[in-house]
Amino acid sequence: MLNLLILFAIIILLISSTTGLHAKMEKHVNDCLIITRCFFFILLTCQIIQLFLTWKTQLLVNLIWLIFSIVLFAFTANAFREKLVTFGNPHHSRLVLGGMIINLCLSLIVIFF
Repeated sequence: MLNLLILFAIIILLISSTTGLHAKMEKHVNDCLIITRCFFFILLTCQIIQLFLTWKTQLLVNLIWLIFSIVLFAFTANAFREKLVTFGNPHHSRLVLGGMIINLCLSLIVIFF
């Protein structure tokens, strides 16, 4: 059940961050920012729970994944801030999209292996 929640959160994060960073209206950017922050909170909470549940078997992989997710959260917050203050930076948007895809791949590796 926890694994399905993690996958659902990452897919919603991928969709909401991509939609928000490419939105033209400020209202849509704010809405997607709220959704992204809520699902990042859910994802990080689930990752911490999974880290404690698999403490002896997959400590290193889960710890790397958790640190990567925290750094990705910081990059995403910065990209949304730039989008709200200015017109955004396309390089940061691509960096966030690539990070989300890497996060999805890491979650699939942790969940299925």
